[in-house]
Amino acid sequence: MIILELPRWISHYNMIIYSLLYYSNENNQVFDIKFNSNVKINGAILHINEKNLFFDYSDDVVFVDDPKKYDFYFKRSLAGNFTNNVYPLNFQVNYSYKSLSLLRKLSYSYLINKNNRTEIFRALDYLNKFTNLSHNAMDVRLFPKQAVDNNGKIIFQTRLWNPANHSDLEEKNRRELQNQFRIEGCRIIKKNFKNVCVGLFPDDFSRKMAPDILLDEKITSKKQYFNTLQNADIGIADDGLKDTPGWKIGEYLLFGKAVISTPLTVFIDDFNENQNYEKLQTRNSFEELPEKIEYLLHENRYLEMGKNNLNWSDDYLHPKNYIKRILSVIEKKI
Repeated sequence: MIILELPRWISHYNMIIYSLLYYSNENNQVFDIKFNSNVKINGAILHINEKNLFFDYSDDVVFVDDPKKYDFYFKRSLAGNFTNNVYPLNFQVNYSYKSLSLLRKLSYSYLINKNNRTEIFRALDYLNKFTNLSHNAMDVRLFPKQAVDNNGKIIFQTRLWNPANHSDLEEKNRRELQNQFRIEGCRIIKKNFKNVCVGLFPDDFSRKMAPDILLDEKITSKKQYFNTLQNADIGIADDGLKDTPGWKIGEYLLFGKAVISTPLTVFIDDFNENQNYEKLQTRNSFEELPEKIEYLLHENRYLEMGKNNLNWSDDYLHPKNYIKRILSVIEKKI
């Protein structure tokens, strides 16, 4: 039996939860979810094949628990040298799979637990009629099966973070740099290209900072965003919280899009410059975007990269291979 221990159910755990559901259905295995308040926040413990695996989904490069306590420690946002039992989790995305089937596996006490209610409600709303929110998960059965050509359309829908809302000076500086890239990146793309969907989420802070590049609020829901992404070819990505990749880049890959990104500072398996993404030189090199875009547009290079990324996401992100990849790491070490 496979057992997954979580401190509570939040969207950060959807990837592992629904991948386990997919894996158990495909392999006729039984798995159970237990909620344990002693599990570190942003962490999960998987008991499988008589091994204890810790999954660290923190945005930060700092470990949320001690790897020595577990047989294997898999970490998102893994930076620097890593040895022994530590392995990368690569990019993280938020998706679902047969959510009603998952709910039937949970005990009544878990279903009524107030700490789980947001994701319980989202799982119940499998048609996305009510929970049209930024952290809503898209069913993987709706993901594209092949990369398509949309005449080189560029997408960069992003948001700003108000530095004044954080007390830490380092975080304030990070947000200022992040905001500058996002504002000037949207502006320079709109100035140089026509076939685009770029802009900022229209909250009060963005209205104050850059009223000229606000998105229409009607297209900012997660459901509408995925519709727009489906019809794009080149996605612009930059670091999220703690200067590590957010969900956006993983979504680009699952939809088979070419990627232009600020430098990746964490370890990602088999994800290579020029093959899977074009790299900007610094965290704030927005002025390089037109040249990078032109390179991908030339002779439709974005199509080849989009196919590469769809294949990569199939191997590393899609639930049909997510658990299998983890198990392959274990088997190599046994």
